[in-house]
Amino acid sequence: MARMSWHEACHLDTTLQSVAHFFPLPPEYAQTLTGGLTNRCWKVVSQKGKAYVWRPTTAITKAFSISRLQEHQILKAIEPTHIGPKPEYISDQGLLVEWVEGASLHHGIDFDSLLKIQTKIHAIDATKIPVVPFSFSARIDHYWFQIKDNLKTPEFEKLYKAWRNPPGLTNVGSSLCHFDLAGYNMVRTDEGLKVIDWEYASIADPRMDLALSIDVAGENPVKAIARYCQLREIEDIDPWIEGAQAWLPRTTVMAMLWYLLAFQLWGDEYYYHQALKIKETFCS
Repeated sequence: MARMSWHEACHLDTTLQSVAHFFPLPPEYAQTLTGGLTNRCWKVVSQKGKAYVWRPTTAITKAFSISRLQEHQILKAIEPTHIGPKPEYISDQGLLVEWVEGASLHHGIDFDSLLKIQTKIHAIDATKIPVVPFSFSARIDHYWFQIKDNLKTPEFEKLYKAWRNPPGLTNVGSSLCHFDLAGYNMVRTDEGLKVIDWEYASIADPRMDLALSIDVAGENPVKAIARYCQLREIEDIDPWIEGAQAWLPRTTVMAMLWYLLAFQLWGDEYYYHQALKIKETFCS
């Protein structure tokens, strides 16, 4: 992470200028954050020592269909739960949130602890969050249509077409979903575990969110879903097992297209190899 003066940071990233009037005095310094894949955010420290995170709106966030306004609406709605960072300021250039002080769980968290946080998130009253519900087909199409033809091999196209529609499932209702819940987006604080980076969050089938977390953690789906249902005191677990397993290949293909698009945008071979790895898993 590179630390620099506020003036220098504003010169490097002009979106920071839109938040300057939030501070009574120019911040003491700004520091680039390298943790996120999608976002290239800044830690901003005021003259009084209070720290914030600036989450800019960029061509990259638009490419991935990320709305800082939606992120702000979600953080504002869940503020009383203290699960996420407090939103401080929103503009057309980005979102300013509080810096969550604590120990990053980037190197892992036991899955049971993660499930306990996930059940808390899914239990939040989603009807009070003023955002448009998530559309799986719209999101996966959004990724696909931006990818250039030279990357659209027949194998990638076959997987996209095979899994672009949501499964027909027993309805279990919609919930607030984080859509990137893993140790790298969790912080252990004095108040307990907190979840950061809500940029992909939306209102959706909670089984999709569960499938994503199971896949990232490499957990046994049936055991993980049974434990989730136990935590939520859900007795009829069959629709949840069937649903999460039906979502797994679809969310995996969505991740594959995310990596392809990320490779196109950044040119980093790592993203292309991840997309190939997912494709080969399906082919095998």
